[in-house]
Amino acid sequence: MPGGVSFYENRNHPYVDGKSDFLRLNYYMTTDVNYVTIWRGLLELFGTEAEFENGRMASVELPDDFDLGSYNEDLFRGHIDSHQAAVHIFKALRIEKSGAHALPQVLTAGPDRKLQCECLTKPG
Repeated sequence: MPGGVSFYENRNHPYVDGKSDFLRLNYYMTTDVNYVTIWRGLLELFGTEAEFENGRMASVELPDDFDLGSYNEDLFRGHIDSHQAAVHIFKALRIEKSGAHALPQVLTAGPDRKLQCECLTKPG
């Protein structure tokens, strides 16, 4: 990402190809040495806002009080300083077993120029 921030996205669908998509909601992780942030939602709010201002979603009508941050859910923030701690934290998050949210979603523009959030279907 711009600014040299490293991030990791859960590759839980063939559509997740390593390219940044600011309209995709998924599981993400950033690290700063051993300080880790894990969340479910949008990769980065500024990039998503740019898509709505000048990008692919510029023609979408949004309510005045709409908050893109409402799509984000922080799952973990803290220091992970050992492999054993990481194993326990990832197991506790149950990312792969969280039902419909285990698959990525994507923000799209409907035919009526209204915002839609669609779950990507299971592959195969």
